[in-house]
Order: sequence, then C-alpha cells, then structure tokens
Amino acid sequence: MQPPSSSSKSALARFPADVLAAYERYRANGDPEAVQAVVIAAVLDYRPGRSSPPPPVTATTRLIEDLAYDSVSIAELVFFLEDLFDLTISNQDIMQVRSIADLRACVVRKLAPKSPPAA
Repeated sequence: MQPPSSSSKSALARFPADVLAAYERYRANGDPEAVQAVVIAAVLDYRPGRSSPPPPVTATTRLIEDLAYDSVSIAELVFFLEDLFDLTISNQDIMQVRSIADLRACVVRKLAPKSPPAA
C-alpha cells in the first residue's frame, strides 16, 4: 500500500481519531473492516441537514429514505470516497446502492484489486 497523500490526510482532518486510525489500518494492510468506519463517518458527514443530530445508523440504514440524501449529496459523498480511496465509482455502481451496507460493499469491491495479498 502507498502512504496516504496529503490531500487524503487533510480530507480526514475533521473526522474523529478512531476514523483516522481505521483509515490508517486500511492503508497499512488493506483491512476491509476498517473501510466500514470510514464509510459510515463519511455518510454521516456528507448527509444533508447536518444541523440536526445524526440518527443512529446500521448497515441497513438507507441513504435516501433514512438519511434524506439527494442526488447532489450522493455525488459529493461519492467524490469524497473516490478521492480518499483513489478509486472510481460509476453511475451504474451508485444506482445499486441503497443502504450503508451497499455502499460499503461497493467501496470494498472497488478496493479489492488494490489490497495486498493475504500472508
């Protein structure tokens, strides 16, 4: 794995320490479980109406129905994840995403070719 770029580090600067640690674990060893924490944090950070407290989220939390995402906020979230993880998420990929679990699976699937082989 390559070290995170300075833009990745600055993009994560506003996130809690545990999210930063998860991102570093992913960068160090390709840990797909670490991706979950980063995806959830990004989903909450980019959700519309951030002035209200975030609702509790689970894997089944739906982006549009439960978190009030619209096309603009989904695009912003996707751009952030693409930049952070250096991957491309197509419109076709995003059309299949309904929940946090779907988004995480999409990101992990896109990252799989980049992960180091298991020892």
